[in-house]
Amino acid sequence: MNSAHDSVSFPAFSVITVCFNAMGGLNQTVASLRQQTAIAAVEWVVIDGASTDGSAEWLAAQQPDVFVSEPDRGIYDAMNKAIGRASGQWLFFLNAGDTFADAHVLRDVQAAIAAQPGADIVYGDVVYFGQQGDRRHRFHWLTRRRLLFGDLCHQAAFSSRALFAAHGQFDTSLRWNADFDWFIRAFRGGARLQYLQRDIARFHDAGAHVQAAERCAAERQAVRTRYTPLWRWQLGNWALRAELKLRRLAGQET
Repeated sequence: MNSAHDSVSFPAFSVITVCFNAMGGLNQTVASLRQQTAIAAVEWVVIDGASTDGSAEWLAAQQPDVFVSEPDRGIYDAMNKAIGRASGQWLFFLNAGDTFADAHVLRDVQAAIAAQPGADIVYGDVVYFGQQGDRRHRFHWLTRRRLLFGDLCHQAAFSSRALFAAHGQFDTSLRWNADFDWFIRAFRGGARLQYLQRDIARFHDAGAHVQAAERCAAERQAVRTRYTPLWRWQLGNWALRAELKLRRLAGQET
């Protein structure tokens, strides 16, 4: 995956795919990565959970830069393995069934990083797709303080490797919300944010967080109360929802 245009000995981007028995969605995911027009080097890191549906063999044949297929303790354990093996300056998780929004995502993110080199997290918007059709989730409203009262899809964000060194990896005691918890830690720790007004990825909405929606929501609320009292979250969440509703009434896209 490394580009011949790279002028350094390590890639600018590590695109990480973690998967388990996900043959059905991998073709689209890999195709969207190979279509990217980024001029920086791109490393593809694949962590497979010892799949038995033929996907491990198929992935190995695609010759990712890093490939591991072994049992793990869930998606966040696999993501942590990937972080430890990735060598890119910027990490992005593109899991089985998800795709980049178009062929120029990495090119545009690279340009945004070059224009504002002090950023730690570069994020944009995400199109959720699945049984309910396409729904765009915009994150232009996001600030360091507001994350706690809303959310951030991990498919929207590129994170610098330095943030994982500073704030640790994903909390594997959490089953569905370790990425949200990590974002909170990074934001509260002073991560510098840059919003890019474009779609970053298409995110399939049929994952474990949807299949266990009630338990996922309960765990997310427990994560929030790690960082703020419930009443404060309720107040902040109400204020954010009210603002976004007013923007929609005014004809602004949210």
